[in-house]
Amino acid sequence: MSFIQIGNITINAEWGAFILALLLFILVEKFIYKKSESLLHDALFYYIIVWKFSYIFFEWPMFIENPMSALYFNGGLWGHILGVLIAAIILIYRTKQNGQLNWKDLLVSFVEFYLLMQAGVFLLSGDWFVGIFILIIVIWMAIKRRNKNDLSHLFILILLNTIFLAYNQKLFAVEGWTFISISVFALCFIVMKEKHLIKNIISWMLIVILASSVALNFEKANKELVLDEAPDFELQTLSGETVRLSDYRGKKVVLNFWATWCPPCKAEMPHMQNFYEDHGDEIEIIAVNLTSRDNGLDSLERFISEYGLTFNIPLDVNGEYGNLYEIISIPTTYVIDESGQINQKIIGPVDQHTLESFLK
Repeated sequence: MSFIQIGNITINAEWGAFILALLLFILVEKFIYKKSESLLHDALFYYIIVWKFSYIFFEWPMFIENPMSALYFNGGLWGHILGVLIAAIILIYRTKQNGQLNWKDLLVSFVEFYLLMQAGVFLLSGDWFVGIFILIIVIWMAIKRRNKNDLSHLFILILLNTIFLAYNQKLFAVEGWTFISISVFALCFIVMKEKHLIKNIISWMLIVILASSVALNFEKANKELVLDEAPDFELQTLSGETVRLSDYRGKKVVLNFWATWCPPCKAEMPHMQNFYEDHGDEIEIIAVNLTSRDNGLDSLERFISEYGLTFNIPLDVNGEYGNLYEIISIPTTYVIDESGQINQKIIGPVDQHTLESFLK
């Protein structure tokens, strides 16, 4: 999982790619296809709502403990699955209601959107050449489709999606199986209605499988970001124990800066504790309390007791390390590798799913 930073806001790169793809898709529909409205737009909107607020359903105990956490987190993988299912049901219902159910058009719109999302992923990760290349392909094919609508257009889009998913090592990840399952489901309906297309579909599927197998063998360069070496520190906990960052060389560290009065800090702490209980032997959590900006040691002691926190919480009493690590917005989290290098900086709360991505 990767992140991008816009000002003081950090967002998941995949989520940023989704938003970018949605905006580009709306522009393509409006200016190339001349559509004033699109049922797929509505379906994507319902997907976002369900995926975001399914956190309440899947993380009910944490939501009850801190209702504000629903503003910061989402339903994760299961929320994604639920969002796709509900969006699909609404889409089918509305198209049937309007008498406009055309599986080929719906599938073409879906694979165009997905290809735009591939472009967004490459653009936001810094692969400008690949991202712009995909955008040019989408625009060119959209112009061609406007003048001529045949099945080959659909299969070329599916082929391109599969190739870029494989190249980006996402074919067997959530993004890959979501694309494959929806495409296969829609193709089955097309075959049921137009059985004479089955030979063409099988032929194209064999080409897709062959092309994706070739793309999987291309090793994408590892572009793990190294921001800088993490400054060492030696701080005391409430119990008087000394925490020294350099003592954890050889082990990955999640270094978090927080305060007890901070709402998103309150939202992320239960996730950090659950993660620490499950993976504390693999990755260390050090949550530096910005004591010089907080409400006193009594407040901190009550907070630790209330949330049952067992990972290291050293105190930055003088604000020295908050300044050294350039902490402006909180919470801020650094991911430090085994050699003491900073790989990621995340401004904003992290949930357990994000923390688990640091294990890779």
